[in-house]
Amino acid sequence: MDKEAEKSLARALDWLLVQQAADGGWHSAAYGQLKDGAAVTALALYALAHLPAPLQSAYKQSWSKATSFLTKGTAKRGTVAGPDGTLDFPTYATALLLKATSDGRDSGLTGVQRNALVDYLAGAQVGETRGFKPDSPSYGGWDFLGRDDAHGITTGTNISVTRYAIEALFAEIWISKRRLNGSNSITAAEEAMARGTPYVLRCQQPDGGFAFTCEPASLNNKAAYHDEKLTRPRSYGTATCDGVRALLACALRPSDEPVAKGLAWLAKRPVLEVVSGFEGLPPELGWQLGLRFYYYAALAPLLKFLPDQEARQAALQQHLLKLQKADGSWTNESDRMRENDPLIATALAIVVLSSVA
Repeated sequence: MDKEAEKSLARALDWLLVQQAADGGWHSAAYGQLKDGAAVTALALYALAHLPAPLQSAYKQSWSKATSFLTKGTAKRGTVAGPDGTLDFPTYATALLLKATSDGRDSGLTGVQRNALVDYLAGAQVGETRGFKPDSPSYGGWDFLGRDDAHGITTGTNISVTRYAIEALFAEIWISKRRLNGSNSITAAEEAMARGTPYVLRCQQPDGGFAFTCEPASLNNKAAYHDEKLTRPRSYGTATCDGVRALLACALRPSDEPVAKGLAWLAKRPVLEVVSGFEGLPPELGWQLGLRFYYYAALAPLLKFLPDQEARQAALQQHLLKLQKADGSWTNESDRMRENDPLIATALAIVVLSSVA
């Protein structure tokens, strides 16, 4: 990491840690749904987990306060929750916490509690236990619901939460195999991964990119459709990054055709000013900028697989540095996906800077 990036990252970390509340959590001041802090705190820990090793030791106290904040609610609910049991985006939050602590970092969780989180994540998958059969287009994906929230109903599966769930489960399986301590939770995680791979592949489009969901005619496909009958969804950048990363976590190799096609789609689209795939949409819809920090964070680890890796990493780093605010934070001017909350944008930017170092 060069000196300019080091200074930028230090300023970002100083800003982020000042925002940590006395209770150990990070609480959104922009969105009421996120004010209780479970999801934002999990995201902050996920960002800190990406830091280069020399930096991580400097934030042990902050880390410990944050895990203590989360484990109180997690013990009550069996999924990541605020200390009083409040849930906000629990599937995302659970995946983020598991992934952030997958390399042995202290999570504050007992082994039983960690297994409960793995069980929650595997059980949240849209499958038989949720009342769905293998011929459903939603089968194998994840949505925003837990196993016991609804039967035979989905809020809409999507490649984003599916990628986070698959990456977290893959990490748990790897840990278990490395320690030779398989459990029923790991068996459930392996079964979920097996169901998840075909779902991810169904989201891939003929051009090699990915759509947000393979559910037919879904208006959740943010880049819309090529046809009026809504049968051919357009690919776009964030979904394509999520799809490729999910396939890599499912043990496909970069040279395997589905992954190679996804990487080729990204390689052809070096633009950073807007999220690739939205260039032709009206700016007033908000998607061109609305997902920009998510896009950068999802894209950064994939640049090593693309041609001109070093040049693209340097371009992404410099682009991000230009967007940083004077106080060290980042904020998206678009509120389309809540990245106008500096807690969200800054956490994602920290992931980027740490990934392209």
